[in-house]
Amino acid sequence: MVAKMMGTEAEQAVIGSVLLDSSQLALLDNLVSASDFSAGQLEAVWQCMQAMRARQEPIDVITVGGALKDLDIRGLTAADLHIMVGDTPHALSSRSYAAQVRKDAVRRQLRMVSSVLSQSVESGEPSQILAQTVNALRDIQSENIATQLVASRLDEILAGTDVYEWVIPNLLEKRDRLIITGGEGAGKSTLVRQISILASAGIHPLDFGIIEPVRVLVIDAENSEAQWRRAARGMAEQARLRGAQNPGSMRLACSARLDMTSDKDLGQVHRLIDEHEPQLVVIGPLYRLTPRAINSDDEAAPLLAALDTIRDRSIALTIEAHAGHALGLGGERDLRPRGSAALMGWPEMGIGLRPILSEPDRVKVVRWRGDRDRRNLPDKLERGGSWPWQPAL
Repeated sequence: MVAKMMGTEAEQAVIGSVLLDSSQLALLDNLVSASDFSAGQLEAVWQCMQAMRARQEPIDVITVGGALKDLDIRGLTAADLHIMVGDTPHALSSRSYAAQVRKDAVRRQLRMVSSVLSQSVESGEPSQILAQTVNALRDIQSENIATQLVASRLDEILAGTDVYEWVIPNLLEKRDRLIITGGEGAGKSTLVRQISILASAGIHPLDFGIIEPVRVLVIDAENSEAQWRRAARGMAEQARLRGAQNPGSMRLACSARLDMTSDKDLGQVHRLIDEHEPQLVVIGPLYRLTPRAINSDDEAAPLLAALDTIRDRSIALTIEAHAGHALGLGGERDLRPRGSAALMGWPEMGIGLRPILSEPDRVKVVRWRGDRDRRNLPDKLERGGSWPWQPAL
């Protein structure tokens, strides 16, 4: 371990990842900044590597060690850099290390706000203290979700490895946004439950192979716990018997309605995320996440921005939405989500379930929004098998 436990293990692993593979630096720009490091020496290392990258200089233990010596960074030696590299499990996990560094930095900021609040609450003016605290928390939130605009060299990007950070293999990756639509009674709610419960049990929800169990948080703004209990009991029991773990570990929060555009409700959602650290958040239906209509882009923008604060935490999102009532060119119901056109371009994937009149137990899976990156989805689903929905041949 680095002398005097300089910084945290995650911070050292972020530095070690870049020293092992300099292409990781470009990938981490939006995830961590120099000020996120708790140790001044590591902050200096990060700034040094960023400067070297801007000058197109090679970045490794020897070059960075030499640069730090020239800068007279005290308390950090080339030997410490070698130890960081040796203690780093894998450079390809750098995003996970960076996410932990960012989370720790936010916690430090929150503790500082809490400390200031506790010191001033007895003697200060309550309204002024409240306003200052709210502003401080808002600044932390804005910094936590902000994206730094960086122009990377194409050769750096092409030199990177195409590693998919799957939450559900070949279906959902970290930060993916999937909207599932359909008409009334088409089965979209059942499909959403199937994805949630089977993924929690370690079963792929569409090909039914065994996968790494997924930490799932469901926030249902329409159905009650009683409705979930009646609809999901059989599926959950079967998943418990067939899966890698009991899906009872899945977390479910039911609410009559949410206003995700309000700081109060959005804060409640992030509190649940902080508490349970899900990899997949299933939320909806879309129209019940705001008290206002979402017919225009201006009405949709605040809601989508709020949902993106969840995605920005490297969480996959699955959202249920109602399809519009308009008919398409072929006379069939348009399965794009009801409301603003902004809803159609926002997700990475958008699918709708269209009943097949000649085959009552089957639906066609319609991609109303073309995948940004290829995902394995069946063309048709059918009822009546081992699970509520399964791919139809």
